[in-house]
Amino acid sequence: MIIAILICVHLLADFLFQSSTISERKREEKKSLILHCLIYFIIFEILFFILFQCEKAFLLGLIISVLHFLINYIVNKLEKYFPKRRLQLLFFSLNQLIHIVMIVGMYCILNLENLTNNFYTKLQTYEDFKIIVLYISVFSIILDPASVFIRKLFISISSKTYSKTNSEELKAGNIIGKLERIIIAILLLNNQFGVIGFVLTAKSIARFKQMENRDFAEKYLIGTLTSFLIVLISVLILKGLL
Repeated sequence: MIIAILICVHLLADFLFQSSTISERKREEKKSLILHCLIYFIIFEILFFILFQCEKAFLLGLIISVLHFLINYIVNKLEKYFPKRRLQLLFFSLNQLIHIVMIVGMYCILNLENLTNNFYTKLQTYEDFKIIVLYISVFSIILDPASVFIRKLFISISSKTYSKTNSEELKAGNIIGKLERIIIAILLLNNQFGVIGFVLTAKSIARFKQMENRDFAEKYLIGTLTSFLIVLISVLILKGLL
């Protein structure tokens, strides 16, 4: 449970509480990276003071934030040394994988389960606590992190750059993708597997005319299947953990 909560908060702090401006600038400017890490530290401190013993909370937040800074700094350097488009997905995946390993390592080495406070113990007694954590954890993965993963996947397989007009279409597609993943996740979490087919069919009908374009059809299938797999894997893993 603690691992799932920590990973969830990491994703929220690393994506939801980070503007697109900071996201771009932190790759070039150390000041922006430090600002991002400060926000990251504050969010984790709030969590740690709620769930863990107060005397340990500050130190835990400091450790995880310093490690977050180092991971991002090293990955940023690698991206500068190897600026090829097809490597963006690799660096993004590597970044998130190292963070997950870091969180699991901290949990095991510092024995975080035994550092929780009475408030967390009371929360565990509530019947719906696990369900709430499950939903928040799933949504923290399938929204912005999934969108970034899919975008970098397309960048890695395509050499095209997009104009402002196409960028607006991509924004619309991003919103549609998020809504699609939210609906599919809710259906999967409630074991309504049969309805998922109708969601995918409705999306395909809306794009029917564009399917005549082979390039669009291939990218549509890649995006839709990747999006669906992210939701499916996230729900199955988190249901197993929680």
